[in-house]
Amino acid sequence: MNFFLNRLDNLDIGDESFEFIPQFAKKEMNLDGRIVGVHGTFISHEHDVMPLLREIGLKEQIGIGMYDALFRKPVMIFLLASTEEDLTFTKEQLDQRDAFIGLNLNNFAQALSIGCWFIKDSCVSAVHAYMSNPINGYYSQFHRDMDVTLGNGQIKEIYFSPTEMKEAMALMERVLVLLMPDQSGAGQIEFARSAETSILEVDKAISTEGTSFTRALSLLQEARRTGQIAAKMDKYCSVLECLYALKREHKKRISNITAAYIGADSTDREEIRMNMRDIYGIRSDKSHGDHLKYLKDHDEETLAKLSTVLDGYVRSVFRKVIKLDELNYAPAAQEAAKTSAYFQGIAKSFFMEMDGMNDLMG
Repeated sequence: MNFFLNRLDNLDIGDESFEFIPQFAKKEMNLDGRIVGVHGTFISHEHDVMPLLREIGLKEQIGIGMYDALFRKPVMIFLLASTEEDLTFTKEQLDQRDAFIGLNLNNFAQALSIGCWFIKDSCVSAVHAYMSNPINGYYSQFHRDMDVTLGNGQIKEIYFSPTEMKEAMALMERVLVLLMPDQSGAGQIEFARSAETSILEVDKAISTEGTSFTRALSLLQEARRTGQIAAKMDKYCSVLECLYALKREHKKRISNITAAYIGADSTDREEIRMNMRDIYGIRSDKSHGDHLKYLKDHDEETLAKLSTVLDGYVRSVFRKVIKLDELNYAPAAQEAAKTSAYFQGIAKSFFMEMDGMNDLMG
C-alpha cells in the first residue's frame, strides 16, 4: 500500500474529515482519499488508517520537525494499492514514476486551495507532500513552490465549516476538470534529475492557449502567489480581462462591466466603478515601473484593503462565470467575441452612457 499525503497549511477544519473520492473511482482506480483534520479519522475498509500512518516510519523518513508539523495540520491523504512495480523497480525508476503520480495527486490539493478561495478569501497551501510505502520501504518527499497569500498579501489560517468544506470540494472537482489537457492546452512536463532529486518543470508546461477559464485560473494563481500588493492587483485585473474577453486594457470598460455584473444596487455599482478606476490607476503605475500615485493620498494599509476588495470582486465574478460553460471561450476570435458581447450587453443595460462600448473588442 502506498500512502500519499498533502500537508494543508493555513486551513482549520477542526477534527472533521471529508471523503472526496467518488465510489466508482475508488473501484476503478483502486484509490481512496480523505481530507483529515488534526484529530480526525480516515476509515477505509472498516479500519482507521490514522494510527497506521504513525507506525510506518514517517518520523524517521522525513524528520521529527516535519513529522510534527505534518500532524499539527489538516492532511489530504491518498491510499494507492501496491503494484508489481513497487517490488521490481529501482529507486530511480520509482522516483521518476512517483514524481508524476505525486504531481497529479498534489493537483487535488492545489485545486482544493482554489475551491476554498472561491468560498472566501483564504490562503490554503499544499507545498509539502510525502509518499511512503511500508512494504518496500520506499519514501519520497515533494516540494512545490505554490505558497499563496490572502487578498491583502498576508498569510493567515482560516477556519472552514463542514458546509463550506463540502462546497469547496465541489468547486475543487470543477477546477480539476479545467486543468485537464483538453481544457488547459498544457504541454509535456519535462523530468530531470539533480543529485538524486527529481525535478518536474511544471510552470514551463503551462499553456497560454487553453480555454479562458483555465487561463483565468492560471492568472489567479499568479495573483495569489505574490504578497506584493500592486503586483497582486495587476494579476487580479488580468483575470477579469480574460473572463470578459477584453483584448486591451480599458479602465472604463472593465469598471462598468464589473459593476454591472456583480453590483447589488445603484449605490454598490457606483462604488465598484470608483474602486476599479483607482485599481486600474495602480495597475498602470505598476506596469510602467512608476511610483504609485494612489499612495500620495492613501497609506499602505488602505492600499492593502483595496486589494482585499478587488479580491472579493474577482471571486464574485468568477463564481458566477464558472457556472456558465458557454462563456468558457477557446482562443478562436469568434468565440471570444461572443463572450465579449455577452458582458457588453450586461454593462449597457446599466450604463447606457458608456463611451466606446461598441468597439469593446476593437
